[in-house]
Amino acid sequence: DIGGRLIFGTSTVKQVRNSHSFIKDMDDEYQLYHESGSFVRFLVSWTSSYSLLSKRIAQLARDIAQAGFWKSKEVNIMDAWLADLHSVGYSFPSIISPSSPLIIQKRAAVCVTGFAECIQEAWIPTYTNIRQRLHGELDIFLFLSSSLQQGPVPLNTRLKQVRSYMNSTVTILYEDRFIDPGIPSNCYPRFQLPRHATFSVPAYFQQLWSLNECYDLVKDYEKRFNIQYQLLIRARVDTIAKMPLTFERQGIFNINTTILVPPHRYFSGIDDGFALGPIELMSHYMKRWYSFRQCPSDRNFHPETYLKKYLARFTNITIDLNMSGAADAIPHHRERCH
Repeated sequence: DIGGRLIFGTSTVKQVRNSHSFIKDMDDEYQLYHESGSFVRFLVSWTSSYSLLSKRIAQLARDIAQAGFWKSKEVNIMDAWLADLHSVGYSFPSIISPSSPLIIQKRAAVCVTGFAECIQEAWIPTYTNIRQRLHGELDIFLFLSSSLQQGPVPLNTRLKQVRSYMNSTVTILYEDRFIDPGIPSNCYPRFQLPRHATFSVPAYFQQLWSLNECYDLVKDYEKRFNIQYQLLIRARVDTIAKMPLTFERQGIFNINTTILVPPHRYFSGIDDGFALGPIELMSHYMKRWYSFRQCPSDRNFHPETYLKKYLARFTNITIDLNMSGAADAIPHHRERCH
């Protein structure tokens, strides 16, 4: 409000604690350990219409108490502090009217999804390949599940590799949860194709949910930091996708006007392991999770064939024979990263 900065510092008081006083302090500081996140979210969303800083401070104190973070005693102390400042003739700084923020243009946001694994083996070379083929600044959003407990590489090692990866703009590690796509009860959906490899339907739901969440994360990041991405890239953390020599092309392969997708190797569908295109068009790709609430006439929810039909209804897609996706995922093996 006044163009200043808020600084947090450690206490200068030396404390001597034993096990009994430490437990008592933990009890006294329960709110600090358990409500910090919700308090920060409250402060971020708080606004005031008052034009004077002193009135805003008083209003904030009351709103904090009303939200349950303070008691009335803290409000009274704040009122007394403001009164003391007025009594000594203190002049509060003026409120600075916010100026229109400058929008920062960036070339692409990259949504990387899957389990927390294969960072070194698959994602790092994939990132290098993208950088060599696409001009402009990229932001990387890792949105990875930490729920794969078993495998040749211990979970703690895989999580450490993800956390130590320094080229990501945002890293989210989440646990799988029960999710319901809302398919109508009278739909009787078909997920598998006859005479083709089967797959886990719950894992399919988790994949679509994570794509939706990662897209929302990117759009929220745009809003909070006044950024505008031109493109969005969907990538899997465990896949080294085949790519053309460059993504900077014209005509039907112009990534500024169409979504580029790889073909499926075994039937007429789209490999859903890699895609890129204008960020607004990519919303149809990334947020198709919500489309399951409507039953298609053929009841076909098979991942690759459903994706192809769904995208064709809403946007431009171009199948690039020089690209691949999930078909080039690193094979599962006891000597591999998964």
